[in-house]
Amino acid sequence: MLAVICVNLITNPVLNLLSYASTRLWDWQNSVVSVTLVLVGAEAVVVLVEWGLLAWALGGGRRRLLLVSLAMNAASTLAGVILFW
Repeated sequence: MLAVICVNLITNPVLNLLSYASTRLWDWQNSVVSVTLVLVGAEAVVVLVEWGLLAWALGGGRRRLLLVSLAMNAASTLAGVILFW
């Protein structure tokens, strides 16, 4: 559980900063499609990075750790969309 928390503490602030910067640098606030594409792309990168970090920290079970990374990010993204959309 500690590895999952540490991985999230590394990737979440970076993702939030990049999301904030992308909406400020480009006039995408009015385009749901553009914001969705940026979010999906960024989340895909985060899933891969977190998967790699979890595999490095915990070893073994690479497929299972990919599913853990996907589940963590799907839940986090859904919560963010519900709270802030």
